[in-house]
Amino acid sequence: MIFFVFSYNRGPHLKNCIESIETCAAGHRVIVYDDASDDPETQQILRDIETRHEVRRRDDKGSGDQHGALYTNMQRAIESIEDDCLICFLQDDTQLVRKIDEQDLQFMEDYFEKFPNGGFLAPVFQKRITRQRTLDRFVYYEDRGVYVCEHRSRKQVAGVYYSDISVIRSDRLKAVNWKFVPGEFENEQQAKENFLEMGYLYAPFAMWLPNPPAYRNKKKSFTFMLAEIVNKAGLYPFRIMDNSMVRKLRTRPAGQVPIAEDYLDVTVEGLKSPWIYDPLRRYRTLRKLAKIEAFLKRIGTSKNSGRAS
Repeated sequence: MIFFVFSYNRGPHLKNCIESIETCAAGHRVIVYDDASDDPETQQILRDIETRHEVRRRDDKGSGDQHGALYTNMQRAIESIEDDCLICFLQDDTQLVRKIDEQDLQFMEDYFEKFPNGGFLAPVFQKRITRQRTLDRFVYYEDRGVYVCEHRSRKQVAGVYYSDISVIRSDRLKAVNWKFVPGEFENEQQAKENFLEMGYLYAPFAMWLPNPPAYRNKKKSFTFMLAEIVNKAGLYPFRIMDNSMVRKLRTRPAGQVPIAEDYLDVTVEGLKSPWIYDPLRRYRTLRKLAKIEAFLKRIGTSKNSGRAS
């Protein structure tokens, strides 16, 4: 399996992600795509990683997309693969949480062999903060051996057919002439047109780190920065699951959707539960303040545009 890791200016998180792969998937190929990080600490960590793995840097900095060049780099990644193989897409704020063994690899290979229109597999746990929504939507498909998110609303969502953090076969993407486009919703629609619903692994092996520092179009609004301070955004790595916890994960009833907080521990004390992945999520006041700030910004942009005309 090839691990593609996409990074931007979160050096300590990237270091943790790479070390988790080295611990949990030793011997597998790792390629890092960096989105022109200009943080000195991240640049030094990239140089260190480059002594052990391949690092591909983006030189052009013109993208205005809120995801930077993520999807451009994901496309470059799949176009660089000549052999047909399993690939796993990760980002710097994710990590592997347990060893990937032959049982995992065989299941994924068999899944793609059994289902010619099977697309993306999600290797992640579910979040407790959205637990009720998860329990309402996630159903275990015994014939596929995976969970499927049965989203019945007409509201546009991602995560039913596609996720940026996923596993797929490279030849499966090539067969449908897949082209990553900016936006998770847009890639969700493309996956819907080509593949079965995304399968969420019965025994996940990866997860987003809780409460990471984040970027919006490589810039942070005042409210977003305030929320990160209030919530103490930082690096909260997971402990690698021991054999007893992996056994618990693999022997639970299929109707019990795997929630991250039920199986994972962070190495830093004091992190509030349920874990959050967006600093605006925990406090309603901050969300309201963010809406006001966005509204005022739109007014300012409109006035400036009017003067220019």
